[in-house]
Amino acid sequence: MRCLIELSGECLDLATAEALSVCSIADKAVRSESDGRALLVTGNIDPKILVSRLGLAWSVSQHLFSCKPGEIDSRLDEIALPGNTFRVRTSRLGSRHSPNDGVGLAKHAGEILSARYRVDLENPDSELRILMANEIHAGILTGEIDRSSFEARKPENRPFNHPISLHPKLARALVNLTRAGDGQILLDPFCGTGGVLLEAGLIGCQTLGGDIDERMVEGAAKNLRHFSIRPIEIRKADISEWSENQGRVDAIATDPPYGRSATTAKEPIGALYARAFSACHDALREGGRLAIALPAEKHVGLAKDFRLEGMYPVRVHRSLTRYFCVFSK
Repeated sequence: MRCLIELSGECLDLATAEALSVCSIADKAVRSESDGRALLVTGNIDPKILVSRLGLAWSVSQHLFSCKPGEIDSRLDEIALPGNTFRVRTSRLGSRHSPNDGVGLAKHAGEILSARYRVDLENPDSELRILMANEIHAGILTGEIDRSSFEARKPENRPFNHPISLHPKLARALVNLTRAGDGQILLDPFCGTGGVLLEAGLIGCQTLGGDIDERMVEGAAKNLRHFSIRPIEIRKADISEWSENQGRVDAIATDPPYGRSATTAKEPIGALYARAFSACHDALREGGRLAIALPAEKHVGLAKDFRLEGMYPVRVHRSLTRYFCVFSK
């Protein structure tokens, strides 16, 4: 199957890596082509899984065709839509196309297809989703990512809140970078308010977590209960204690503290990260992945026993950039 993924307009490299990581869970030989925010993936992939898992995307469709703008008439004449009724929606990806281009293309496509199908704007049998990037990409919509659910889980909407927590869509992307599958064990040894564990639990992972701060552990447990997520265990623990899970953990996703003495127990950040990488390597099974948000590129070199698979800068605000890194064991 060939899927057409409409990526969000933020952190494009990270969004692409997240989508390909989820695809790779089902098919390690997945192939991809990128046209800005339009990502085409080919492989043994269930598009419904992409809809349910992705954080940094807007929609997923079953790809029909890609073409130059002037070729769309002939391509529309060739396609067959499921059912008897349809509607057309367009998305302008980037600044190449104007709003009028999108409206005009939707109307034009509708006129061509209405010779064979009946328009139904409310409850159609199929929706033709057209992405306007450098080329025109068309597909039958499988589903849109429920972005409102991510907003509903923002830190300020949880029972226990802390201002430095990751946004849920970034926490979801961090989890997805590990390629953790349904039922696999994912560990967050710096769980904070539990945001990463929450996103992992919502996609079917078994979760382990802890934090050195008792208040965070209690708050994380409260947040997970609020969203009906039951972890295997969540406890007060120093990072080194997770070494006891020798090769037990399938994946690790974590957003460790990045310099405030209150969150590192006054331990130098470099020493803390070195211990963290060592403990994570011990706990992770062979072939497992660690996805971690780091405050600077220089910390990547502390992961001496891991292989770096990718690094994706994410600008949090003007004075802070986090580096979402993926390592494999």
